[in-house]
Amino acid sequence: MKQFIKNFWVIYIIVTIIFFFNFNPVFAKQYEKIYLLSLSFQSIINSILENIKSILPGAKQDEYKEKYFNLLKELAQIKIAEQEKIFLESLKLIKSKYPNSTEIKKISSGLGIIYAEFQKGIKEDSLVVDENWILIGKVRKVLNNYIEIVTLNYPGLQFNVANLDGKLIGLAKTTGVGYIEVNFTEPDIKIKTGDLLITGGNDEVFLKGFLVGEVVKIDQKPNFQKLIISPLGNFDSNKFIVIQ
Repeated sequence: MKQFIKNFWVIYIIVTIIFFFNFNPVFAKQYEKIYLLSLSFQSIINSILENIKSILPGAKQDEYKEKYFNLLKELAQIKIAEQEKIFLESLKLIKSKYPNSTEIKKISSGLGIIYAEFQKGIKEDSLVVDENWILIGKVRKVLNNYIEIVTLNYPGLQFNVANLDGKLIGLAKTTGVGYIEVNFTEPDIKIKTGDLLITGGNDEVFLKGFLVGEVVKIDQKPNFQKLIISPLGNFDSNKFIVIQ
């Protein structure tokens, strides 16, 4: 790319020299206009070259990427804030309903499974949430020295989901690749991207009322809607809460 810039300026100088030595009175009256046009052209070229330089190795690409992703995070927070008031009210009810919940610490994780330190009194199939009480998964095994938690990043979990008003949206299924599908939502159910979904209950998998994720895509079919949900739980956290 640097060689390209060097060659460009060489050509530009040669063309200017040729133009100068072939200059004649016919063009004299247009000289001022040509000169101004040349300055304008040079300004445009300089602008283009600056843009080219900005993508060359050594440019502040990381800084721009960081600003871009920070902006995306801010926009996501604004979108979630639209429904935050409703969710916070339900969160108060959940905390008051389960005052004896137990905090556990993560040991390691992988392939949709979290391994946490053993705690007395924790039972299998108990619901697990993060520090913000957003759904992570459930306790699959309680062993002598650790607890095994199957998360929403593990494939094959099926459970009901509802909107924040408690209206059943459909049966969700984890894919194991970072998102959740709801394949057969009725076409008359009003839902849009950005909506938050909670556990719907009545499925012997998860208790009702816990935040699951955000609708990020809707495929409209002739007789149903297919939803793609992005889980909002902090799976990278070092501590979680087991609902007792």
